[in-house]
Amino acid sequence: MKRLLPKVQSMRGKVAWVLGPTLLVATAAIAATAGKAGSGGISPLMMMLLIFFGVIFVLQLIPAMFIFGSLIAAIFKRSKKATEESTINEQA
Repeated sequence: MKRLLPKVQSMRGKVAWVLGPTLLVATAAIAATAGKAGSGGISPLMMMLLIFFGVIFVLQLIPAMFIFGSLIAAIFKRSKKATEESTINEQA
């Protein structure tokens, strides 16, 4: 396991050096083609980009809603337990 860690860190650096310029060039290509859409409307490339970002947004929203629901449930469960303990203490 210890021998694998330096290899993983080395690979992360290589991926960052390749992925950064690739995303920069891809962004420039999308911007260049988006202006040539013609008489109006959204180009197919721009539509695919918007759909891609929409999918990412939805996939991030699902776990966030689960976490938020768990937080709310824990808050109400804790307040109910505190109320029960206080009524038990008052009766004693």
